[in-house]
Amino acid sequence: MQKKVRRKRQILRNKTVILRSSRELFHKKGFYGTTMEEIAEYSGFDRRTIYNHFKNKEDIFSALISGILTEIAAVFDEIESEKIPTLEKLRKIVLALLDIFIENAQMLNIFMSEYEINETKKKRYISAYTLKNIHDYKEIESRLIRMIRQAQDEGLVVNVHPYVLAGVLNELLMRSVIVLHNQKGGLRKKDLIRDIFEILSKNVVTVPVQTETAP
Repeated sequence: MQKKVRRKRQILRNKTVILRSSRELFHKKGFYGTTMEEIAEYSGFDRRTIYNHFKNKEDIFSALISGILTEIAAVFDEIESEKIPTLEKLRKIVLALLDIFIENAQMLNIFMSEYEINETKKKRYISAYTLKNIHDYKEIESRLIRMIRQAQDEGLVVNVHPYVLAGVLNELLMRSVIVLHNQKGGLRKKDLIRDIFEILSKNVVTVPVQTETAP
């Protein structure tokens, strides 16, 4: 019994090291520029150990994306359960998503590219790992759409298809994060938040919305 417990703990530790190392390499070299051999070397394991835990690089990437999506789902769980106005929920969702997007910009950018390819049905191979992530993302997206629809029913948001508004919000956040990273210190997070809410207040929200800045 103790051997099984120790074995499970060792597997968990190995996976944690591999995922952390892969994440760092993806940030440094990009997903497509990183090889399984480099992941093995960077992790301090041989290739056999890597393949014992993950089938390929796409499997590793999917596990990382799955962790991010789980974090996003947890944010929705928490905010949806709060007894606060719908618009305040949307505001808190925007701020929380922005933090997650900033932390995981490169990987989410790759994933969203694959998502868009899948949605437009272009003839390109989409791995089973990515398809699983896409399914999970769609579930999260549907929660955002329901929240937007509720805000529309209350007359708080412009009467545009909620799926379109969800896409606009996602694109706004992703593009804002890209600008933030490219500025390399020239743009502060609190300025980015101000600009995002300025755009939303003038084009999406029909009532005054409170903004929140970060240091």
